[in-house]
Amino acid sequence: MRQPRINKITSTSPDKVHGKLVKYRKGDCLSIHCKNGKYLGALISEKFNKYYDFTLIDFYKPTKPHLKDFVEGKVFGTRFGSWEDLTYAVDKRLLECKYVDNNSDIEKIGSVNLISPIEKASYSYFDTVQQLHDYYLEEIPVRIEKSKNAEKFPDIAFVSKHLIDTKNIIE
Repeated sequence: MRQPRINKITSTSPDKVHGKLVKYRKGDCLSIHCKNGKYLGALISEKFNKYYDFTLIDFYKPTKPHLKDFVEGKVFGTRFGSWEDLTYAVDKRLLECKYVDNNSDIEKIGSVNLISPIEKASYSYFDTVQQLHDYYLEEIPVRIEKSKNAEKFPDIAFVSKHLIDTKNIIE
């Protein structure tokens, strides 16, 4: 009997959507102005087809983030493997390139060289910056607590959502 054919979604050019160049690249560090006067920080961890993969950092302040906040900060992610063979993975929140490129509340601060490939811990699709903001506010206290617990109890360091040092995903 003939096996059914499965179509795999393959990645398109990292620099284009429908033949047009996109504004941001993997490793770009972004400042996101929230309507309440505060700013979020996010890395472009990848571009997949018509979506940017946003990986949030632990930054939510009334001033724009600086490149130092990205390099010395922590990202939403996790780790897996063992202490001898440690692998880091990041959480990705996907937003359409066209929406992001045309959004005046999003600004490039700088760039870092990220490891390749960058492992994915989880992902979901968002339509707006407001959804990203709401996700951050809901998720950050959980990640802070779980990161503290992982430091106290190393056996649980490979379970759940954490904040991981950005330096672990930078070349």
